[in-house]
Amino acid sequence: MLRKPTALLMCTLLLLAGCTSPGDVERWTPHGEPLESVKVLDFTLTSSEGTDWTYSEEAANTTLVIAFLFTNCLDICPIVTHNMKWVKSQLSPDELNKTTFLTITVDPWRDNASTLHDWKTGTNSEWIHLTSSSNDSESPSMIALQNVWINFGVGLTIEEYDANNADNDSNSSGRHHPDDYTVNHETGTILVDRFGHQRVWWGDNDWVLDLVLDDVRYLNTL
Repeated sequence: MLRKPTALLMCTLLLLAGCTSPGDVERWTPHGEPLESVKVLDFTLTSSEGTDWTYSEEAANTTLVIAFLFTNCLDICPIVTHNMKWVKSQLSPDELNKTTFLTITVDPWRDNASTLHDWKTGTNSEWIHLTSSSNDSESPSMIALQNVWINFGVGLTIEEYDANNADNDSNSSGRHHPDDYTVNHETGTILVDRFGHQRVWWGDNDWVLDLVLDDVRYLNTL
């Protein structure tokens, strides 16, 4: 007499566990700024170990926590890296298996694989760091990196410094490589769901650690 209700209960639990979808995220209000579900375009870049890293092969079906920074940034970039380390440290082994942490440089002219490796080691940021394999603006790897910036809405400005010119010029194309420059980039940390949609934006100065962690954990339930 108990078999049928028990079977129905088991079916209901299984359905509830497996019915999450991109539509469920549409009805979710994250703690960070919600994004308009921009699809991540597949890309291949060079890791700090000098090997190719492809999004669809390495991070498919995982929640992606992605930060854009550069190693000559001495103020906010180390803080963002520390914040990512904290979030990563709070995840259980099962949650870590569902999450990919990623740093992508916005200064490939100086941040080659070796420089990124030194940064990764020096900051103990044990996750993937990506750059271009060439600083030639017309190379396939640089074009691939620029396409990633575009896909994630990275507002990149290169500001040149000229000691003979008080009004320093700026170039927003991200393709110019002056000898003396600084990089301004208008982005934050972006959370991507396992279906490959950009879902949440956290500004570099807006982090609330517990709330970022909550957003990551929600996306891991999908």
